[in-house]
Amino acid sequence: MRAPQMTVDIDDGGRHATAYVPSQDATLDLRGDTEHDLMTAVFAQAHAEARSIGHTITVAVSGGIDTAPMRLEVDPDQTIRPAPEQPPGQESVAPTRERPLPGLAGGTPVVRIQAESIEPAVPVQPPASDPTPESAAMSTEREDGHARTPARPLHPMSGLAAPEIAPGAGEPARLGVRGRLNAMLGLSLAPKAQSPEMRLRAAESVITRTLPDFSVITIANPKGGVGKTPIAVALTQTLADLRGAGTAVCADLGEVGGSLAKRVAVRPPHDNDVPALLAAHPDPRVPIRPSELAQYLTRQPSGEDIIAGRRGGVTSVLGQNHAEHLTAIVAQHRDILVADTGNNPLAGSWQWAVTAADAVVVPVPLRWDAADAAEEMITELASTGNGVLQRTIVVITTGPGDAPMVEHDTVETLRELGVPLVARMPFEPLFASGERLALTRLQPHTRSALTRLAEEVITTITGP
Repeated sequence: MRAPQMTVDIDDGGRHATAYVPSQDATLDLRGDTEHDLMTAVFAQAHAEARSIGHTITVAVSGGIDTAPMRLEVDPDQTIRPAPEQPPGQESVAPTRERPLPGLAGGTPVVRIQAESIEPAVPVQPPASDPTPESAAMSTEREDGHARTPARPLHPMSGLAAPEIAPGAGEPARLGVRGRLNAMLGLSLAPKAQSPEMRLRAAESVITRTLPDFSVITIANPKGGVGKTPIAVALTQTLADLRGAGTAVCADLGEVGGSLAKRVAVRPPHDNDVPALLAAHPDPRVPIRPSELAQYLTRQPSGEDIIAGRRGGVTSVLGQNHAEHLTAIVAQHRDILVADTGNNPLAGSWQWAVTAADAVVVPVPLRWDAADAAEEMITELASTGNGVLQRTIVVITTGPGDAPMVEHDTVETLRELGVPLVARMPFEPLFASGERLALTRLQPHTRSALTRLAEEVITTITGP
């Protein structure tokens, strides 16, 4: 006997669901103050339905945060378990709704600027079947009609070879509706292959790649107040959290020092700054022990280190030689330097940070002045001909006082200039408030966006 099926369609907000109850042949509206409360109401209704008919029922859930339906079986005794997979070709009766693949922010796709259009990459469909050796040999005839010697057929891989495993495959879901159910009911539901959670797991796999060499990531925009320091701090936190403690350093390379030391979770001692480190180790060619370097770096909760710029009694500015000197020292024991730059593109430290960067991240709030400053900077980068433009990622940030019409004009201008990637970052209250930043205090969608940004940065450094 086929189990009756109760279908549940959750709205995008995760607080309202429409449930079809087969025993009543009716549709019920279920609500909850949170997604957790809503799922509790859904399964309370499912338990009641199973008890009323004295038989196991199938609950098909779609919508909400997940990108595809999930099916569970509910017994009259309130036991819940994953439902068996449906036979091939048998479609689920649960309503489904198509959603775009996630970009840096929620459902907004990462926008790649191409020559003719702005659109996400389209996955390539695999061939229906692999060609046989015979058909492969037949395809070696040249266009002029003369046959050429067929290539020697490759030996098939041994059947003992273990199949490749997708990043995170088999691990229970931690996010979305499936993650909530796993936490509530002790289940082990895996996320769907195309779910946002699996997309984030794939991004994490990219972020942990081996780098070809010590890498510099520069956060730059000549306009002040556009969010360079929060992006620099949070991006470094994300890299260190996934790549491991002691792998990334965030340095204040503002010509006269900036606000980096005031935005991190653990503030550095007053005498821990770039000038102090350079004075203690005047020759960058002389090796420095890890313990010596650690004396001038301040470890943060996520495992990253920071070093402040010039603070108090500034009698000179950081120049190009200072930035090169600092990098040579840090590179002895770290993998990545994230450079938080100042607002003067004529300063030596600014010019070095941009031209020497393996990836340049340009924050652009939806304001005309910020967009104009970024356009001027990118136009200058495009004229240098040193390839920096191809290593540039523009991040459009959102916040109070946005002018939405700025985004369209900005993206169009960036496309014309040849910027390879434009992404979006959701509004984060901690970024705007000026508070100290810790990864655990950021909103979930901000952390997801930072993971996607870190993925694009590492891809820029290592290649696809």
